[in-house]
Amino acid sequence: MPKEGAAGSPEPAMKIIRLALAAIIGALFTTVASAGTGAVVYCWAPGLSSTILLDSYGQGIGAYAGRPYSYNIYGVAGTITLGDQLPGGVGFADPNDAAKRFRSGSWIGALGGYITSYTSVKIQVNWAQYYPQKLELRGDRPGITSGKVRKYGVTWNTVSMFGYPETTIVFFLAGNQDDPVCNANPNGYFYVVGQYNATAPTVTGTLSVTSNAVLRGNTTPVGFTFNRGGSTTGQTPPFTTYSPVGEVVFLAN
Repeated sequence: MPKEGAAGSPEPAMKIIRLALAAIIGALFTTVASAGTGAVVYCWAPGLSSTILLDSYGQGIGAYAGRPYSYNIYGVAGTITLGDQLPGGVGFADPNDAAKRFRSGSWIGALGGYITSYTSVKIQVNWAQYYPQKLELRGDRPGITSGKVRKYGVTWNTVSMFGYPETTIVFFLAGNQDDPVCNANPNGYFYVVGQYNATAPTVTGTLSVTSNAVLRGNTTPVGFTFNRGGSTTGQTPPFTTYSPVGEVVFLAN
């Protein structure tokens, strides 16, 4: 997969926070795999000035999105594909199988049966709550892909949820804690379908007057109808080699 470039230089306010430093900001501990296991999953959410790379299974990286007036999450989207590696001792892609299916054991030792591997990407907001929708995949061989999907779920307004504007989006790639046969080197793109509003939106609407003439001593009702329209389309991710066009949409239950 081509290397994904950043969507512009990070703003000074943006902070990349790796889970290895989670103890500094709170008692939230998650196992982090050693860096560089071959995973290549680029992630993004509205409010971030650049993409985030997850390059290890079991890895989590948080990105500070600033202090928006409102931050709405509608769902998640992207594509993910299984790689050809499993964690050490779990299994391997059998080179003697025509489809290179995953097999438990070791090719230089006792061979086990065929197995399936799992991977997923999910988000956590402010190191506190996991969004219920995630991009996930299970398959028995390298190259199996989710295809382009978009999964809508419940709408989260993070500012009202937590009672303060600071917003941090944390991306997680599945590891042993999610499934013993997690995939070590998946690749793909993942993004949050949402809207980042830095300031209060402009109020729009329609002014109505019941009469064309205003007479002294008479009452002329005047009304104003607010436009309360909204969109769950979300802002566009800044990936250079991925397009949301053609995504298969899954609506919230």
